[in-house]
Amino acid sequence: RGIVRLVMNHATARNAMGEALRGELLSALEELLPDPRTRVLLIASALKDFSVGGDLSRMDTLSDPKAGRERIVSAHRLARLLLANDKPVIAEVKGHAVGAGAGLALICDTIVMGESASIGFPFFRVGLVPDFAIAYTLPKRMGFSRARQALLYARSFGSAEAMREGIADDVVADDEVEAKAMERARQLAAFPSHALALTKRMLEYADDPMAVLEFEAMAQPLCFATDDFREGLSAFRDKRKPLFDPEIE
Repeated sequence: RGIVRLVMNHATARNAMGEALRGELLSALEELLPDPRTRVLLIASALKDFSVGGDLSRMDTLSDPKAGRERIVSAHRLARLLLANDKPVIAEVKGHAVGAGAGLALICDTIVMGESASIGFPFFRVGLVPDFAIAYTLPKRMGFSRARQALLYARSFGSAEAMREGIADDVVADDEVEAKAMERARQLAAFPSHALALTKRMLEYADDPMAVLEFEAMAQPLCFATDDFREGLSAFRDKRKPLFDPEIE
């Protein structure tokens, strides 16, 4: 219930994060994310690769800095929407997730990778800097010093190493990625959406304990006032599984 699976399928460009794919994702997300029936979002690929990053075939017209900035600002509309989103998002990564494609996965709350999948940051190999908020999201996952080395040396990580480094959250057989991601989605969909949203915002202050305490002082009273808390308390007393947001059923 409440689980939406968004599948990228730009076969000719291998899901390159060009204007066309970004536009489709942005349009879909602007419709899905505000909908209260959407509790968890899955981002997947119909192709063998998750996304091969920026569409290099269309970048030879960007020598004018103004045109280059317009392209990046356009891409940031999608990144900003996902970063500001309060709902859990899961990435199903099969094949390659490269450059901006890696950035898309890293913005997600949970990354499920197939055994043969890889995630990489080859920006220097084409004379570019990391984009799609990778300089923010990658250190959050693997720590600043290791993220610095990954970006400075244009590293790529296979699934096993990605799991060890904290980039991936689950690694399963390639043909089990969708099922594992759906399992995670069902777990998240069963939790109280209000508390989930507040926790996502709270985690943004993870480096500042005083800010976390201030956020708790605001968020917990809000949770006390919800039907979710009353249902959770009732279920605890009755020794049963809670049913949050039953109207979404």
